[in-house]
Amino acid sequence: MAKQRKNLTINKDNIKKTSVVESTISATQNQEFARPINPVLNYPNIGPKGGFGANVDLTKYYGKGYDDITNRVYYTSKTLLKNTKAFTEETQHTYIASGFNNFAEYLEIYSNAIGKSVVQSDITPALIENYLLHLRASELSFTTQKNRYTFLKSLLCRMNEKGYWLAVGNINLNSDFFPKNPFPNSNKRKKGEKPLPPYEKRQVVVALKQAIKPIYQKTESLSGYELTLCLLAMAIQTGINTQPLLNMTTDALSDHPLKDNRKLLRVLKKRGNNNQIRSLRKLEQFEVIQGVKLDVAYMIEKIIQLNALVRQESNSDLVFIYNKSKYSEQGAGSKSTSLQEVSLARNITKFIKEYDLNDEDGCTMKLNVSRIRKTFINDIYELSRENLLLTAQQANHSGTSTLDHYLQAPEQAKRNLGLMGEIRVKELTCVESNVPVGHCKDTINGDKAPKNGTFCNNFLGCFRCKSFVITGDDLHKLFSFYWAVVRNRYEFGRKEWKRHLRNVLKIVDEEVVPEFVKLGELQRVETEKERARTNPHPYWQNLDMLKVIL
Repeated sequence: MAKQRKNLTINKDNIKKTSVVESTISATQNQEFARPINPVLNYPNIGPKGGFGANVDLTKYYGKGYDDITNRVYYTSKTLLKNTKAFTEETQHTYIASGFNNFAEYLEIYSNAIGKSVVQSDITPALIENYLLHLRASELSFTTQKNRYTFLKSLLCRMNEKGYWLAVGNINLNSDFFPKNPFPNSNKRKKGEKPLPPYEKRQVVVALKQAIKPIYQKTESLSGYELTLCLLAMAIQTGINTQPLLNMTTDALSDHPLKDNRKLLRVLKKRGNNNQIRSLRKLEQFEVIQGVKLDVAYMIEKIIQLNALVRQESNSDLVFIYNKSKYSEQGAGSKSTSLQEVSLARNITKFIKEYDLNDEDGCTMKLNVSRIRKTFINDIYELSRENLLLTAQQANHSGTSTLDHYLQAPEQAKRNLGLMGEIRVKELTCVESNVPVGHCKDTINGDKAPKNGTFCNNFLGCFRCKSFVITGDDLHKLFSFYWAVVRNRYEFGRKEWKRHLRNVLKIVDEEVVPEFVKLGELQRVETEKERARTNPHPYWQNLDMLKVIL
């Protein structure tokens, strides 16, 4: 009889270390003494890449009178981390960093006030109202207060959903627990970043050109500061947001399918998981923003080449990855890291200080990628002659309504608006009737007037009207309209332009100008015509006013 073979299968449960197994505790009981062995939350997919992600250590919250709440926050967070599709790691991390962190400070004050530890049953509408008063009494901005409260509310709702906050019972938290709209009109009070004025933008561009020039001569890997300089230059050239740039990978560049003098840059936009695609011209033709002559495609390829070894050692495909200068303190495993918003802000501060960048008031300049993006979009808006559709397309916006948060009225527009108000008041108080291109003998009963008691507003009819009069003082307005007709031919629409405006140019050149020549005013005509071309009358910066009446 054959000898039976011994079963050598190893049961993993027999070798599991019981010291690292946390026992499951009922959420209904007081968890003040159910402190986890290692209360550290790890978010591996955020924070510097090439390191170990972002960790949130809850140890500092223990022993301050609200251990039960801290434990419930910990176990809720651990449960949420099992499904990052419902709530991303960034969102979960913000629950702790912005929501619970500030609330914990108030819980410590509240625990000392009531003389006992705070537990889940103590979180009542009254406590939330008192916390709101605590926020309003702080030095935080209105928007920051609103954000802190919103993230705390979301965290408490997740605790209730996961069964770690059952004291409230089965109620609708939004309608029956939390106060309704504690921060009214917060969207109107929020002040976003302003685009860089020309003076500041010029300083940044000149400083970047000086700072980046030595990078092209380097043969060793780039530091985090040098990568920041490259990222700022890319932001100025492309107008892409911070996170898509930081998360750029080595396969972001590709050949343009139609043009040899361009490259395609593809970056991932996390919101909605949409891809942003930018078409980059080569150096000789890439002059989208004045004063900038950097070749973005070449810069990206240079970064990939110089930091290839660092990328290989860290097994990462990110473009903005580098070796930390003092990695030995954190061990060999964390030798490399990637550029993140915190390190980016620190390096930008260093850049501002090194090149002494100041605003128009002489104060230290405030610089970030958000301001650069708004500057880019406003420049596109201005260069496209205020074409909203083209600007929205270049900004990767689905519609033009989102541009309200980016576009800023230029100083010239503000001056023109004030001047137009003065002109309009002068016209209304003047005895002689004025029109936007000249004078009219009678705007109510004139040759082309409607003769029904209303004012005539048919500007184009003026050129065929017997009541129309042009004086030497009207030449600036007349030629401003003339040049507006020339500039806006394609934007106005070719058919409409031929139908309504082509004859205007002919009348001015063949009928109006010869009459002034007969009076010996040729020099004045030429002067006013050139003045109108370079500095048009505010009424005729474009043909928007004409479109209203057609």
